[in-house]
Amino acid sequence: MSAFKTVCKFLLKWTAILAVTAALVVGFSFLERGYLAKEISFALHLPTEEWWLDKNIPPVQRRDITTPVQEDEWHYIQNNNEILSEIKEPNKRVRIEQGRVIGTVQAKEVHLGEDAQVGSILATEQAAIYGGSVKQNVQGARVLLAPYYNPEPENNMPRRADYYSDGEERKTKGIVYGNIIGGEITTLPGTSVLGQVGTPESQLDLAGTVQGNATGRQVILRSTAVIHGDVITSSESVMMEPGASVQGRIINSDNKPIKIVKVETDGVDTYRNISPERVHYPQPAGQVIVRDNNPLFTLVLLWIPVLLGILATLFITYGFFTKDATTSIENISGQPLRSIWLGFVSVALGLPLMFLLFISIIGIPVSISLGIALILASLVGLSGVCQKIGQKVSAAFGLNSLSQIKEMLLGILLVAHLIWIPILGWIVLLVLWLMGLGSVTMLWWPRLKTRWQSWRQSRKTRDTGNQSETTVEEEPKDSDENKLL
Repeated sequence: MSAFKTVCKFLLKWTAILAVTAALVVGFSFLERGYLAKEISFALHLPTEEWWLDKNIPPVQRRDITTPVQEDEWHYIQNNNEILSEIKEPNKRVRIEQGRVIGTVQAKEVHLGEDAQVGSILATEQAAIYGGSVKQNVQGARVLLAPYYNPEPENNMPRRADYYSDGEERKTKGIVYGNIIGGEITTLPGTSVLGQVGTPESQLDLAGTVQGNATGRQVILRSTAVIHGDVITSSESVMMEPGASVQGRIINSDNKPIKIVKVETDGVDTYRNISPERVHYPQPAGQVIVRDNNPLFTLVLLWIPVLLGILATLFITYGFFTKDATTSIENISGQPLRSIWLGFVSVALGLPLMFLLFISIIGIPVSISLGIALILASLVGLSGVCQKIGQKVSAAFGLNSLSQIKEMLLGILLVAHLIWIPILGWIVLLVLWLMGLGSVTMLWWPRLKTRWQSWRQSRKTRDTGNQSETTVEEEPKDSDENKLL
């Protein structure tokens, strides 16, 4: 009992020391706004993550063109058979619903319908392509590439762009064969750009396919986005929804480290009210908050309580089964191969037997008891293995003055961290587990066998005694019957 109290005091002492040390390190990191504080803030989504957000990037907001549109400001082209060489109306808005323009369309604002085709677009304000095609480049302050014209939203989602309502495949889905240049560029699902998209100062919100590179100061890739080239940004992060695909590289223009930030949206950022009269620039409502979920850092944070649980379990097991653990150490030292073999046999026979007993109603208690016995034997054996490893390592490094508790602590830490070594570490862990289980099986099986034989002998003796008492009771009855006769 005194050893158990010593183990508990030791665990509490070192747990308190580790907790205080960790708190001091994290506290100083938050005071200095260091890397550790940054990782913790983004991993746990703390309010302090705003310290490291790029303040130079403006929030992504919905942009509405609220300027009243006069009918006389628009230049319409609605004749499907009309073919023009070029259109130059720098002070007007041009809407091409049908027809073809071989050269450049230059205007303040350009809207391109589903059945329209132009050579190139040069818009001082906005270029909106609704299912049409552009053979060369598109340039504008804002560029919208959509696969459909004046959609009717259903359940806050845009209409499927690939097909008409009667199932006939669309001939155009919003295609730009050249490059797109603009300050704010948005592509919707189902669209294609065969050239490059963006400039170093652009804000990109891409949901379609881009064959070339995507370059921008702020880059958002939606779940349907496919970028066959590289993504180049001057920012330190690229925001991507689950499902987005980049087949090239994601790099920073200044060769700085870059983060891939997972963005979760609620589906509200759909493309509603897109019409020639008033175009709502399709951006998500409000600002997109960057949240960096680093899986490796999350695993490290989760490993600390798991490690403490392993330490507590093995120390408690060793405290209650000190004699058995010590004997298992002797079995491991003297017969390591036999210990591994017996451990393998115990698992190979024990698990199927547990299953067979469990599927029968009568055998359920026996199956549960067998499972508990295997788990307990594994813990006792692992505690002995950790003790032995701690002794070997401390002796190899000349640390013979270490106490038994410190040797076991060293062994547990070494064995537990083998899980971080892929394949080889897992194999070593499996071998050590089988060795510990087999060493305890060598100890417990003869004991269980002896108790079983003793129980059978006592049961047999008791049955024999009951039979003799029955015979003695029957003899007086026979004598009395003879006297009466």
